[in-house]
Amino acid sequence: MKDFVLNAPNENRYTYFVAYYGTEFQRQTAVLHVQHDFTDSVQDLHVKIRSRIADLLGADTPSCYHILALATPQAIPV
Repeated sequence: MKDFVLNAPNENRYTYFVAYYGTEFQRQTAVLHVQHDFTDSVQDLHVKIRSRIADLLGADTPSCYHILALATPQAIPV
């Protein structure tokens, strides 16, 4: 069976996530994404996700996130 995630080119990967914020993190954003290279470390991906959340909600907003799709080789149509 062909692994389409591992066999795709390394560049232009898309990780999709939802950010949770507010009192006890009961509010959520729409599905967000970051574009990155497949060889990015977990730490680099975390920084990119946190930066995307900070751009949207502000750097001082407490938040967490849940990854829905990790390093997909093609953008998911919205």
